[in-house]
Amino acid sequence: MGVISLGLSEIQVGAIAADGGEATTYSKIGKTYEKTCKLVQEKGDVTEHYEEGQSAPEVRKKKKKVPILTFSIMDPDPTFLKAYLGGTTSGTGDDMEWSWADTDEDIEASIRAVPEMGLVYTIPRADIEAVINAEMSSQGINLVDFTVTPLKPKKAGVATMRARKKTATFPK
Repeated sequence: MGVISLGLSEIQVGAIAADGGEATTYSKIGKTYEKTCKLVQEKGDVTEHYEEGQSAPEVRKKKKKVPILTFSIMDPDPTFLKAYLGGTTSGTGDDMEWSWADTDEDIEASIRAVPEMGLVYTIPRADIEAVINAEMSSQGINLVDFTVTPLKPKKAGVATMRARKKTATFPK
């Protein structure tokens, strides 16, 4: 029987386990800006081989692409910026300041997209690319846009991505 999935409850993030498997605990990453969360899989790459003079291919070789999760967070603070854009922080409380890093940093984590109802998508090892998208106008808002790409987990036997029905006991 099919499962209808509606809405978004939250995006959850957790530290990848020391053994290279999925995080054991998750927490809400932040407030997801409305209508920004999407999980999209592009069509795969196809290579076709033809016999000379024929219009139909003899062989088609397909290579599928992983689905990409995108969303925007609307409540970043200096600690958040350090965690997902890299860099450093100094100070505490209201005096905390984030500083940009001039070098690229690889940021990986386990990610879950939890709907209001339906399928929870889990990415045990995700490459996270976050970029600042701050519209500085009277009606603008400071966002951090995320592009999350599933990577093959380092722990054997762990799937690159999973989907499981949301229930009263899952996710916790």
